[in-house]
Amino acid sequence: MSSKSPADVTDLSVQRRRKSLADASARLLDTTVEVLRDTPFDALTVDQVAARAHVPPATAADLFASTSDLIVEVCLRRIRGIDVSTGANCGSTARVAGQLSRMMLVVAEEPAIAAACAAVFLDSGPTADRAHEQIGLHIHQLIASAVGPGSWPEVITTLELVFSGALIQAAAGTMTFQQAADRVETAVSLILEDAPPR
Repeated sequence: MSSKSPADVTDLSVQRRRKSLADASARLLDTTVEVLRDTPFDALTVDQVAARAHVPPATAADLFASTSDLIVEVCLRRIRGIDVSTGANCGSTARVAGQLSRMMLVVAEEPAIAAACAAVFLDSGPTADRAHEQIGLHIHQLIASAVGPGSWPEVITTLELVFSGALIQAAAGTMTFQQAADRVETAVSLILEDAPPR
C-alpha cells in the first residue's frame, strides 16, 4: 500500500482550503442579499453578514475587507449570469434593446442590491474604482456582443452611458426599473436607427 508524499498532502490541504474559502464566499454573498432585504446598506456590516452566514469573522474579513467589496461581488455575480449575445455581425435594434432590458431587469430582481451597488458605484476610493473597472467591463462586453463587431465604438460607448445612467436613476428611486428598461429601449432605437453603418 502506497503512502502519500508530503507534496500530495500539501496539495490536498491547499485544495481543501480553497474549497472551504469558495464555500464561505458563496455563503457570504447569498447572505448579503438576504440581509439587505430588511437592512439598509449604510447599516450593513461584514460581521453581521458573517454571523448570519455562519462564517468565522476572521475568514469573512480576509475574503471581503468591507461591505462595499461584498456588494461589488454580488453585482458581478448577477451580471456574469446574463447570457452573452453571439452569432451576428451587427445587432438588430430589437436584439440590443432586449439585451439591455434583460440586464436592467436582472438587477431589478433585488432593488436593495441595485441601490447598494449604485451607492458603491457613485462613491470614491479603491472599491469604487474596482466597481467601475470590473462591472463596467462586463456591461461593455454584454453591450458590445449584442451590438456586434460591425458597429462604431462610439455607438457602444453611448449605449453604455444610457444604460448606466438609467440604472443609477432607477436605483436612486427617480423611476422604476421597468420605466428605466422602457427608456433604455427607446434610446436604443434612437441611437441605432441614426447610427451610420461602419
